[in-house]
Amino acid sequence: MARFAGGKAPFLRLSDQKRYNTNTIMRDFMIAMLPVILFTWYKNGIQVYLDGYINVFEMLYPLFLVIMGGLLSVIMEGIYFYIVDKKERSFKDIQRKLSTSYAAIPGVILALLLPVYTPIWVLMVGAFIATIVGKMLFGGFGHNIFNPALLGYAVVGFTLSGVITDAGGVFNASEALMDSYAGVTPLGALANFRNSTEAFSYDALVAPYGSLWNLFLGTMPGALGETSALAILIGGIWLIYRKIIKWYTPVLYVGTVFVLSWIIGIMAGEPGIWFPTFSIFTGGVMFAAIFMITEPVSTPTNPLGKVFFALFLGVLTVLFRFVGNLPEGVGTSLILMNIFAIPIDTYAGIIRSKGFKKPTMPYVTALASIFVILLVYTLVAAGNMYTAVLPLIRFWQVI
Repeated sequence: MARFAGGKAPFLRLSDQKRYNTNTIMRDFMIAMLPVILFTWYKNGIQVYLDGYINVFEMLYPLFLVIMGGLLSVIMEGIYFYIVDKKERSFKDIQRKLSTSYAAIPGVILALLLPVYTPIWVLMVGAFIATIVGKMLFGGFGHNIFNPALLGYAVVGFTLSGVITDAGGVFNASEALMDSYAGVTPLGALANFRNSTEAFSYDALVAPYGSLWNLFLGTMPGALGETSALAILIGGIWLIYRKIIKWYTPVLYVGTVFVLSWIIGIMAGEPGIWFPTFSIFTGGVMFAAIFMITEPVSTPTNPLGKVFFALFLGVLTVLFRFVGNLPEGVGTSLILMNIFAIPIDTYAGIIRSKGFKKPTMPYVTALASIFVILLVYTLVAAGNMYTAVLPLIRFWQVI
């Protein structure tokens, strides 16, 4: 007889998980982020210092920003516990609560989502939104609807992006002097072609930053933790090896973005494999695939739900990236999908438990229909599918 867990992720029953518990998961999660943190420190601190553009203190700033993100979240959560719980206000009581709340993780992730020259006070605003609004007001660890770090990032991005740009933005001191970058990130360069009659090309999107290999390594301008696909993959391999995340969730998400970007590239006259590769190595696709869509609280818990979630998220990422007003679509699509995580989990759970039979057909039909409609609309809006696939219908002005 199948055994069903009665709890809610990320909490685990020790009798069912003798080798793993919540502490193990969070510890392995932090270990997985170490390659990303070390690379971003090297790229935005050590290497720039060796180039002679910054001093020792400025070299430490990228690492300091990440540490401060985690520390700010811990402090704010501790203050929240002190204010809300009037009976347990001692240092030991707050320390005990923090030890099972894993307060530092939202702040660390938030810092990795932000540009290198983000002012500390802006990080404080983001940490407050992530920790207090996105996590504690929903009931604390394990009860939040939205990914806390992503919510903090979204608020900062929509309200204080100008402040970050004025402070230096995503370009470290070495990158700011690169004439080939022309003051834009790879996705910013792609966005410039959105309303242009000129077709995008490898020379316009990839060559200014080196090659696809450079994009994979992460030697390009971007948010602190999002640039190096290699460092992220190392962390992902560790999490898969430790059985903390399921391999198919990030693979389906990245694969969906890859395939849809390839189709859009073909319709735009660029059938080469370079364009979908460019799409998955730029922006937050890889970082989200490993560290965000596998998060056990704000995403589905059953395997079929994870499959649907990854597929929907991939389509929405492409839609927002190629059609929306912002150059990046990962954050917006993930926040939107967090809202629908519970319904997807519920419907997918019914389908998985009863199988693809007549009683479950309404759920299967609903999920499949929404996915197909969203997929077709994305291709129509982003790639002018009618021109590419139905030229005769368009010629006779039937549609």
